[in-house]
Amino acid sequence: MTQKNSRQRVKVDTIGNNGLEEMYKAYDKETLEEFRNRCISIIDASTGKKETKDTFKSLLSKSTSKDVMVTKVTNYVLAGLGLRV
Repeated sequence: MTQKNSRQRVKVDTIGNNGLEEMYKAYDKETLEEFRNRCISIIDASTGKKETKDTFKSLLSKSTSKDVMVTKVTNYVLAGLGLRV
């Protein structure tokens, strides 16, 4: 027996794929600051712990390229879904 019931083990985050899709669409259209604000709002919309959110928002505030921001937000979301990035 592997589990006693079939309830979901990984909590689904509130931002899910839609947040990532919107971020990827905005990549070419927005300035660096607009994109940074979008990334921070994605982090804020998540159900993560405040300390974790604050850490990622601080990292985003210091980022100097959109590529770095995309990586950080994607890793945050995927880790929140239990995918161990």
